[in-house]
Amino acid sequence: MEKRSTADKIGTFFGILAGLAGVIIGVNSSFQVQEIATPRPGFSSHCQTSLPFCILATERAATTFSEAIKLAEKLHPEAGRVVFKHENPESCLEELIEKKPYFAMIFICPDELDVNVAWKWLLTTTRLDSDPFVDIRSGFITGQTPEAATSFMQRIIDLHEGRLQLPGKLIDNLGGNTEMGKGDFNVMPGSFMIPVFTRRVGLETISHGTQGFSKERLSSMKGAGILHFGGHGYPDRIVDTLNGVYVRKLEISPSIVFNGACYTGVTGRWFDITSGILKEQTVSPEVCFALGILENQVASYLAALHPDHGIPVYQEMECLAWSGAALGDIIKYTHDGVVIANGGKMPDISPVSHGMQADQIPAQIMLKGTASRILFGDPSLTPIASFTPPPFKFSISESGESSLTVSATLENLELKSTYTNTYAAGNSADIPFNDRALLCFELPAGWTEIKSVDILSITASDKPIAGTLTGFAVEHDQGKNLAHIQVDLPANGYMTGSFRQKDAAIVLKIQR
Repeated sequence: MEKRSTADKIGTFFGILAGLAGVIIGVNSSFQVQEIATPRPGFSSHCQTSLPFCILATERAATTFSEAIKLAEKLHPEAGRVVFKHENPESCLEELIEKKPYFAMIFICPDELDVNVAWKWLLTTTRLDSDPFVDIRSGFITGQTPEAATSFMQRIIDLHEGRLQLPGKLIDNLGGNTEMGKGDFNVMPGSFMIPVFTRRVGLETISHGTQGFSKERLSSMKGAGILHFGGHGYPDRIVDTLNGVYVRKLEISPSIVFNGACYTGVTGRWFDITSGILKEQTVSPEVCFALGILENQVASYLAALHPDHGIPVYQEMECLAWSGAALGDIIKYTHDGVVIANGGKMPDISPVSHGMQADQIPAQIMLKGTASRILFGDPSLTPIASFTPPPFKFSISESGESSLTVSATLENLELKSTYTNTYAAGNSADIPFNDRALLCFELPAGWTEIKSVDILSITASDKPIAGTLTGFAVEHDQGKNLAHIQVDLPANGYMTGSFRQKDAAIVLKIQR
């Protein structure tokens, strides 16, 4: 059996979850549901071309991907232009401070992008002001060939201009399920993980055995405008699902793809943590999963360049459901969550190199790995309108000049992963994750900083619940001052807890 580190075992959690979800849904090795979901009306997708935009390119990509860049300039004619050295994205910070873009599209060659570059870019985008949050919503454009990058860019434009449409269907592929027969392949209506999407789309879940996708199954994900992949991953494959060769042959419709498997955003160099010592490796372009999916019919792709958790990807999808935001805002939501889960500051994401000791603390592995998630595509692309309420509603009252009382009432019980802290346990015995309340609201005029946050009460059905303050910070964004606060709560099972009740509430006292 392959030896796996603690980090690797956490990375495989989502593969284990495939088995759990199969049991919950009632799947076994001999059961096959014949009925599948009926597609709903397609999405009216568009790019937000009125907000400040910047097109960046590495020195080599500026030439290699010149045709794709011309398409981007056509879509965003007012965009600023910046060229930089790929290993030093922070060198363009002064230009970014001057231009103050809301969105940035970065053209980069596949062998130039790795987790170190992604982390450096992430840190650069937090340094336009004094707070720890991302100030620029970013998306990367690349391809195995210049033609692939141009086709990728053209699909985005075709969506924006209406020549393409994302079908009104979502397929949730849970990954390889060791509890099923090796060759079993079940397609079921609905989804245990993201049931909120039944409000808007035809929703299907795929659960399959470890044989994965044989040739006759390559059409099983066609007709969906949103795809999710779960499981354990490497740069060349999702284990027991699809590899970088077969993903190029997968029959899919124009789609937004969310991938929760480790390393599946890698396009060249990567760092294997399996042994506990970082080992630098390179994935060949022709077998690279990320480059393969980008050559297919995708219009956007969200994935990680390092080991990450399988649950933040579902949090991204739920955020899309309740916010209807641009994909750049969706990936920012993930990175903002990393900051608050780390106590209100970005975790240490300094560069890694061959031979270094790999992180051993699970929370740090997952925080840093989630910080490696990136968006491939145009960050201004807004694929779908909001169709469900946000997680919380807020009531804010001022008590004198330096105190606020904030009540956050749980609003949407159909959300699942949104209320799960994937980085920490401890509020409940023998439960792998705490529940969480991740709160974000605009502060009253004149409030630019927060000195302290105290929990006055947490209740559900008029009964008190214990909770702990995880972190808080204030974000200065587009002329607004936003409070970000996380409160961890007890769970009594996976994605279940006493706080998950309609009108459950947290009351906070905030001082400045």
